[in-house]
Amino acid sequence: MNLLLVAPLMLTTGGIVAGWFLPRFVAPAACARALTAAVVLAAASVGSALLLVTLAASSELHAVSDAFGWCRALYPGDHGAAPWAGAVAGGLLVAAVVRASRYRGRVRAEHAPFAKVDGLEIIESHEPIAFAVPGRPGGVVIGSTLLGHLDPDERSAVLAHENAHLTLHHHRYVHTVELCAAAFPLLIPLARQVRFATERWADETAAAALGSRRTVARAIARVALMSSNDELSPALAFSGRGTSARVDALLHPVGPRRVELPAAVVFATVMTTMAGSSVQAHHLAMFLVHACRA
Repeated sequence: MNLLLVAPLMLTTGGIVAGWFLPRFVAPAACARALTAAVVLAAASVGSALLLVTLAASSELHAVSDAFGWCRALYPGDHGAAPWAGAVAGGLLVAAVVRASRYRGRVRAEHAPFAKVDGLEIIESHEPIAFAVPGRPGGVVIGSTLLGHLDPDERSAVLAHENAHLTLHHHRYVHTVELCAAAFPLLIPLARQVRFATERWADETAAAALGSRRTVARAIARVALMSSNDELSPALAFSGRGTSARVDALLHPVGPRRVELPAAVVFATVMTTMAGSSVQAHHLAMFLVHACRA
């Protein structure tokens, strides 16, 4: 192993930096797509690096070499990956798989009660809830308490927002990044930014559909004042993260800005990471082939 193994850390750091500036400079749709790609690449890079360390360390253990039919030309120290490092990397990989599996199970359990929602469904709830239910048939769930506290325009704003989540398939972005973050908690800040970007994307779509940014902002503020715990809301709930920032963005829209330099930095980081991981995998494979050639 060499210094190219720091590439996953570079990508993760670059992604977190991108998560800080992208929502301030680019449209929500582009931000959600870019950050989702960054999260997936970072997770893949970290996972491949851990797997590489595990394999490199395992190849130096004669018991493992014998079990897999490798030759004994691979002496300890050939790859710079000590057995203890491989054990740690392997443990981290197993933990990542377990956490990701638990996340998928939790999502299925949360979705199960609403699996048959078709269109608009009003439920009895003392909490001001409204959220999109993706899938087939899919629809929007709104609590009776919330409906009773909104005027007709605000109700239209809430419905337009949730329908935007459905038509634009925001659940794919949110669940993809949250699955990656569940596996590798270092990515949690980026996953939160993706969730915020999808909320902003739905806000802008709803505002365009209604022709009134102020109405959507008023609906967001009204629901936020009624909400007691945003952390318990579903992934595509109307009262999501960053309420004040969402309202401010609707009332004070900012035009597009130039982001060539930051984008170039992030792109270079991504390319470096992918190249580093590829080189490491190639070096390990070639060493195994040449060292064990009869």
